[in-house]
Amino acid sequence: MTTTGILDIVTDWARENICSKILLKAPPDDDADPTGAGYDYKRVNPGAFAMYLPSREKVEPGAAPPIPSICVQCTEGEDNLSTYRGIMRLQLSFCTWSPGTYGADMVEPNPENYLRPKKWPEDKARAYFARTGDGWRDAWNMVDIALREIESVTNIGGLVIDRGTPIKYGPFTEQKQIIDFYPFWYAWVGFALQYPIQRNIRGVESLL
Repeated sequence: MTTTGILDIVTDWARENICSKILLKAPPDDDADPTGAGYDYKRVNPGAFAMYLPSREKVEPGAAPPIPSICVQCTEGEDNLSTYRGIMRLQLSFCTWSPGTYGADMVEPNPENYLRPKKWPEDKARAYFARTGDGWRDAWNMVDIALREIESVTNIGGLVIDRGTPIKYGPFTEQKQIIDFYPFWYAWVGFALQYPIQRNIRGVESLL
């Protein structure tokens, strides 16, 4: 098993088991002002990328945008030649975008069915926007989905989750301070996978 192969397996797994289960706001791909009433945002499934997050112009046509997204990164690995097992420590880096609350996000009570509130009328919704710092919730919703999915399985694509390595998570920080990149929001989840080592060791025949 190669390092790039492991990253590809986990990226495909993240795309299917995390990205497909959530829709998030996508930043504008033109000169539209997204920080005011009347902006018609769109929701998309996050993209999944291996090791590095591409810039928008480097994403293939028709592919998921680089934001919102998950970037599957190898932070460290080790091969134990006495047991022929390796461990790769991985970090799922989450990036989302949300400048605030739009009218399209708002709902009001539905007297006919309280379990299904009604969205605001279109004219009322288009006239409303409130800049808030609540966009971090989108990134942390992805953290919750990732934790649930990782903790509910024993392996990812046949690669065993290393139960001896704690699953960690947190915000992105700089000098131990949480980074504020409004309206972009970041968080991460870290875990480890085990894999077998298969090598044809040169020179063994001469020792037999």
